[in-house]
Amino acid sequence: MALTKQRKADILDKYVSMLQSAQGVVVTEYRGMTVQQLDGLRAKLRENNASLVVTKNTLLKIALEQVGMAVSDDLLAGPVAVAIAYQDLPLTIKNVLEFAGTTDIFVVKGGILSQTVVNKAQLGVISELPPLETLRAQLLGMVTMPMTQFLGLLNEPARGVVAVIKAGSEGLVNVLAAYSQKDAA
Repeated sequence: MALTKQRKADILDKYVSMLQSAQGVVVTEYRGMTVQQLDGLRAKLRENNASLVVTKNTLLKIALEQVGMAVSDDLLAGPVAVAIAYQDLPLTIKNVLEFAGTTDIFVVKGGILSQTVVNKAQLGVISELPPLETLRAQLLGMVTMPMTQFLGLLNEPARGVVAVIKAGSEGLVNVLAAYSQKDAA
């Protein structure tokens, strides 16, 4: 059954809205999948603020162009479903790849990350990235470590002076204590 112009415009608007807030898209072929299998994957993706959408390829191509993302005719051929990551792209990719590993009929074709089209192997590498919070913490550590080391170097001479004074004062106290014990004896 053919779609009306209004229905096509609504679908296109929906695709554009989703893609504008997406970090990336994983393109899959779902030929032969049951509704229950697709719903299971959708539920898993929803837990991580992602979605799975069975697409109209022509409208998806137009939407990708409108939001400035790369368009790949190779990826967008046949029955296509896209997993759209809104927050944690590596986790979304990992979930899709794990699901694809459980069945032979669900095939990961590749992905679209802004202006870059990536293949399945590259998606595998991205899926192994740590969560965003961990990456931020590592970056913060790399930025602050030189400052911490520099402050340590600045404080080191003062520590040396304090150590010499402390050792001298302890020595003086010991000498005075020894004289006081000698006089007492």
